[in-house]
Amino acid sequence: MGIRPVSDGDHAQIARICLLTGRQGEDATGVFCDDTVLSDVYATPYLHGPGGFCLVWEADGAAGEAEARGYVLGTSDTESFQRWFVEEWWPERAPLHQPCHVPDAWLLSAAADPERMLVPRLGEFPAHLHIDLLPDQQGRGAGRALIEAACGLLTMRDVPGVHLVAETANENAQAFYPRVGFDAVARDDATVTWGRRLTDLRFAK
Repeated sequence: MGIRPVSDGDHAQIARICLLTGRQGEDATGVFCDDTVLSDVYATPYLHGPGGFCLVWEADGAAGEAEARGYVLGTSDTESFQRWFVEEWWPERAPLHQPCHVPDAWLLSAAADPERMLVPRLGEFPAHLHIDLLPDQQGRGAGRALIEAACGLLTMRDVPGVHLVAETANENAQAFYPRVGFDAVARDDATVTWGRRLTDLRFAK
C-alpha cells in the first residue's frame, strides 16, 4: 500500500472509484441515469485542467494485484479551473450526458454553473480537492496520508490554503476533516466548506 502519482492507466479506475463512492461515500451506481457523469464533473477533469493534480492510493485489488483503490485530486487554482471547466471541458462533455429522470438534473445544471466552485473566502483557500477511498481502504490511515501528501504538494506550489466542500449529510466526512487540520469556513443548508491553511507548512520546512 502507498501513494504514487497518477498514471494514464489509472484513469478508468479513478472514474470507477468516483462512482462507487459518489453517494455520500457509498455506491452511486444507478442513482444517475448515466453512470459516467459523476466522474466527468468531479474526477477526470482534474487530470486535464489548469493546476490539476492527482495522487493515487495503491493497494491490492480483488485479483491480488496492486491497483488504485483511492485518490486525492484537485487544482491549485480554483478560479482558473472553474473558467476552463465551463468554457472548454463541459461544452465537450455535456452532450454525452442527457438527463432521463429527475435525480440527475441537479448535477447537469450545477456543472454548467460558472460560479459553482467559487466558494466564500476563495482568496484565502484558492486550491480545492476531492478525496475518495473504496470502502475496504477506509479506516486504515489512507485518507490522512492522502490529505497530507496533497497539502505537501500544494505547499511546494506556494498555495496559501486549500478547501473542499462536503455534504452535511455525510457524517463520516464531517467528522474526518477536522481531524486532518481543516476548519469550517462556510456552510449552507446542504454543505460545509472546509479550509486548511498551508502557510505554516511552508514556513516550517
